[in-house]
Amino acid sequence: MSYQIFSENEWVYPDTRMDETRGKKAVLYAARRSDVGFQILTDISLSGGESFACAPEGLDCAAAVYQLLPVLVSENSGPKVFTTLEYDEVKSFVTRKAPFEVYDITKPAGRELDKGRAAFFVRLTVGEDAVPGCYEGSLRLEIGKESLVVPVSLKIYSAVVPPLNESRFHMVNWIYYPRLAAQYGVEPYSEAYLELLGRFFENELDMRNDFLMIPSGEPVRDEDGKVTDFDFTHAEIVGNLALKYGFKRIMGGFVARFNSWDDPDDYLLWDRDVGCTGIEGFRQLKLYFRRAWECVLKNGWQERYMQCLVDEPQFPNSLAYRALSGICRQNMPGVKINDPVETTDIAGACDVWVVKQAVYEKYLADFRRLQDTGEEMWIYTCGFPAGATMNRVLDLPLSVSRMPMWMCFKYGCPGFLHWGYHAYTPEEGIQDVCTEAGNGRKYPAGNAHVVYIGDEGPWYSVRGHLQRAGAQDYELFSMLDDREAAVRIIEKVCRTFDDYDGSPKAFDEARRELLETLG
Repeated sequence: MSYQIFSENEWVYPDTRMDETRGKKAVLYAARRSDVGFQILTDISLSGGESFACAPEGLDCAAAVYQLLPVLVSENSGPKVFTTLEYDEVKSFVTRKAPFEVYDITKPAGRELDKGRAAFFVRLTVGEDAVPGCYEGSLRLEIGKESLVVPVSLKIYSAVVPPLNESRFHMVNWIYYPRLAAQYGVEPYSEAYLELLGRFFENELDMRNDFLMIPSGEPVRDEDGKVTDFDFTHAEIVGNLALKYGFKRIMGGFVARFNSWDDPDDYLLWDRDVGCTGIEGFRQLKLYFRRAWECVLKNGWQERYMQCLVDEPQFPNSLAYRALSGICRQNMPGVKINDPVETTDIAGACDVWVVKQAVYEKYLADFRRLQDTGEEMWIYTCGFPAGATMNRVLDLPLSVSRMPMWMCFKYGCPGFLHWGYHAYTPEEGIQDVCTEAGNGRKYPAGNAHVVYIGDEGPWYSVRGHLQRAGAQDYELFSMLDDREAAVRIIEKVCRTFDDYDGSPKAFDEARRELLETLG
């Protein structure tokens, strides 16, 4: 049996040929209370059902081993938006011509393995009390009748990543509650559903998502269809469960959105023809926020609650957003507002500005001026833009899934959001990760999700592991006394969201320099 080692920041493909010149030893570097990973590709062809066991030796850390399973990238990311089959338009920045398969699913390796080429993602977790130093050990894998011993060199540094409840960096990945129930065929808010939701919460927290958006209140209508009240029962259930599991903050769901990008008004999500700036909109919003605040007070959430208003307010509807914010603040005294935004014109109406990466750099001078006044900025990525812009998609270099957190530190943005946590529907067999976006268009590969729908709960993607690692990197950068030194390290691999070196070697070297600088 032959095998080879790959960086955790490097894509591995089912058709990758064995290269005898590639190292067979995993050489790793890690802070305490942090993770470091690597990937193993073998020439073993599994028929499915083979037994599996693993054990680390001599490493002073815990090891979690996942079987790598492939997904299908049916179309390449488009040059600006969505996807394309015109490879010549995008060959300068994508990793491969679509269609192709790539390993992204990391299924926990149980007692039996799935069919296919034997490949594994290994995540080593170094404890807070680990003794700094160099360790020479191994990972022994039993794969059916085959046995494999992988040498591992691990250098543990003295720096300690803080626990999630003490983190400087915050992350959000949205859960779509009705969709989750449909994906598993369970009744919403049943006992089975809440058990399932708990498993997704555990994964979110493990990924270092410490903020969670809960469901919005639901309108109550009379026999004529008029909104007479709002029901926060589901919001209350999810909010209390999230806080019980350990989320730092919960955020009330959105209440309104524009009907088109250049629309001057925002419209109620439950009544799309009712504008927020009219009298009827005011009546409903006032009632909504009063009921929301009653829910907050009833459950004692005041110190851990934020309110979301609109997904991506734009320049043309900034005044409507200000009006909406005023109604919210009038009826939820002291509440903080946290929203993904695409405008600079809402100062005073939003407390945590979560700005799209491309928008932030387009209006960089204005956002920096706002930050200088004390405004808190986070960064988010989504389906737009596509192209080479940093995003966690499967036909850009894998390290680009981790780099946004480095850019967050560079720009002084202590938070990151991505909308797509599990927003896709898996097909039979190889899963096509170019999710339908409507009107015959598709989201760039993997954009809609960072976990996969496993048998009893979420399975990490490789990109999800890197999102977790990127959050830990942010904490390490924050420990450097010399901010300029931190930025110099970051700029060795990424200067802007469009200007970066995606090679795993360059990234691994920069990360090692960070650890060496910390000591």
